[in-house]
Amino acid sequence: MVSTKSNEKTLNEIQAKLAQFGSDMLKIEYLENCLKQLGIQNDAKRFIHLNLSNLYAGRLMWGLAAKNMDAAAECATNYADKINFYLKELYFLIKISDYLMIDKAFKKAMLCANEKEKPMIKTKLKTDLMNMALEYEKKNKRSSASSIYERLLEMPITTDEERKQLIDKLAKLNSGLGKIREAVRYEQMSKRPIEPRKYHDADDTVRRVSFEDLGIERVG
Repeated sequence: MVSTKSNEKTLNEIQAKLAQFGSDMLKIEYLENCLKQLGIQNDAKRFIHLNLSNLYAGRLMWGLAAKNMDAAAECATNYADKINFYLKELYFLIKISDYLMIDKAFKKAMLCANEKEKPMIKTKLKTDLMNMALEYEKKNKRSSASSIYERLLEMPITTDEERKQLIDKLAKLNSGLGKIREAVRYEQMSKRPIEPRKYHDADDTVRRVSFEDLGIERVG
């Protein structure tokens, strides 16, 4: 049996040994041991974190999958890869409703994006959140779905028209949950003009943070 102890430091060495393990748990153990070593090359470290993220996701361990995808983004040497990895991290974080880290990963992705890429990032986050809420509804997890809709209602990635639809959804969901006071509140909100938010666009919130604030290393 191949030992999961690691003395390998280069990408080629790590790839070669990883291929010798059959089970996901052995691969995870080996890759985690690789990270404990000093002097691991950046491309090897990125490979390790990407593989760990995928392996943890395959076992529905979303928190560890997100943590490693974030680390892979830190190892990325161009902004396109950073954005791609942060978007994958967001998907994993949505699975565990970690809104604090969702906000942080979203801001990281936005900071790395140009003006053409920013709308795509907003749309992806919004779509992933909506899909998760709809999945909860199909499973009759109305409280979980309601929690996501409440978040979306306050997030600056939703339009006024989308906010109206969210308010209607929340009124129905809370009524079904027996939360009459909340249902009535949302029904009353649906009859009033949409109130303006403090920030009209996600860009406004991102402008208030920097690469240094979020611990992102600049490329180039």
